[in-house]
Amino acid sequence: MSQIFAHRGASGLYPENTMKAFKEAEKTGCDGIELDVQRTKDGHLVVIHDETVNRTTNGTGMVGSLTLKQIRALDASYNKKKWFTHNKVPTLEEVLEWLQGNSLLCNIELKNDKVAYEGMEEDVLQKVAGYNLDHRIIYSSFNHQSIIRLRELDENATIAPIYSKKGVNPSLLAASTSANAIHANYRVMTPALMNACQRMNIPVRLYTLNDQGKLIKWMQAGLQGIITDFPDRAMKIRDSLET
Repeated sequence: MSQIFAHRGASGLYPENTMKAFKEAEKTGCDGIELDVQRTKDGHLVVIHDETVNRTTNGTGMVGSLTLKQIRALDASYNKKKWFTHNKVPTLEEVLEWLQGNSLLCNIELKNDKVAYEGMEEDVLQKVAGYNLDHRIIYSSFNHQSIIRLRELDENATIAPIYSKKGVNPSLLAASTSANAIHANYRVMTPALMNACQRMNIPVRLYTLNDQGKLIKWMQAGLQGIITDFPDRAMKIRDSLET
């Protein structure tokens, strides 16, 4: 049955990419979390989706132009037009340390497709290795050259290019990047394309599947991984299909 990954944590209900969202996702019993990594002006890896802090915090500015101290001073409590309180932008190290206390998988998306964070691949791999979590990490990126670079640096890493445009052949994309899996927007995937990948032992994970009907459809089709804002909803559907 499909593995369930909490997209930026349980981001449907809690502020995305915060420890609160990750801890609430763990409570659902899901298989893993998905998060995004940018790099600060002073070289720290922080967990935030956008290249700026404008949307998800009470601050403004490019992540790459702010220091870790400046970013940690912000409140990262925005969630779908609602504000919570007292949530910080986590460092990657903070999340990795927390992961040592559970058994969750973690999909780290390198957000280096719009801002070229030179050497980000080395930085992320080194951080993960420092916590001995290599076997539980999936690396993904829209920057397919970054995926190739990850493979060059670590032949054993689990890597997955991301795409969202129609007309892409996912099997060929996986082959051209030496990837272990494919991550695609659910709108551009078909059961036939998915099955072609799976015949080549290439798992397919789709984002961002939130609708009940679509969740059921893809679970019944044999999708390997679901990336969702609502892991509690996906888990209930999976449990119902297994009974």
